[in-house]
Amino acid sequence: MEKIQLIIVAIAIYAALASPPHRRIVGGTTASPGQFPFIASLNDPEELCGASIITQNWLLTAAHCIEFARPTSVIVVGTTFQHSGGTRYNITQMIKHENFSWTPIKDDIALIQIDGEFEFDDLVQPVEFSDPEAGTTCVTAGWGTIDDGSYPEELRYVEMEVLSLDECKEIDPSVDDREVCAEGVEGKGACGGDSGGPLVCGGKLVGVVSYGLAECGEGADVYTRPSAYVDWIKEHIE
Repeated sequence: MEKIQLIIVAIAIYAALASPPHRRIVGGTTASPGQFPFIASLNDPEELCGASIITQNWLLTAAHCIEFARPTSVIVVGTTFQHSGGTRYNITQMIKHENFSWTPIKDDIALIQIDGEFEFDDLVQPVEFSDPEAGTTCVTAGWGTIDDGSYPEELRYVEMEVLSLDECKEIDPSVDDREVCAEGVEGKGACGGDSGGPLVCGGKLVGVVSYGLAECGEGADVYTRPSAYVDWIKEHIE
């Protein structure tokens, strides 16, 4: 799943406190089928990232996820299991934001187009965007490594509390209003979910997992704010 060396080098150049973008869920709970019908996994022999369904044939993920994706990568939806169930789709196009950078990590957002169209049902649905308020308790989900460093077979989620922009800037001055910061509630999930996966408030997508500001379980994560990129998204999918 992790291209750790590249990521650590990139972030270390920028800030010694930053953690690798590929995040893991600490203290999470196993998700139920249909609880997150918009979540998808971007599967590659050496790479696993999350993504969110936004239309019948487009998904949103992190730009750094598709940096390493191969032509053989596939999208899997409609299952909470990492290696079984669901429906697999080939990918026809991956579009990384043209201003994406590693140092600092900025514009960490990308689009994925599948071959064909999703069949929407109770287990597969698109998600709408929204903007969170500071202090709101939200949820992030993914198949990232858990507390002991192993990979869970089932999707997991954890509650996160959204920080204000000022609070986040105190930790990392480079964070701006195109991003959202959140930290684990009651010491859980400070590492968020898989890169590219969702931060969800009230059933709406408010963030795409990008990178962490501290060690797992000890600080906030930074998410790209999809609502800040609506025009960019429309430009490419309409």
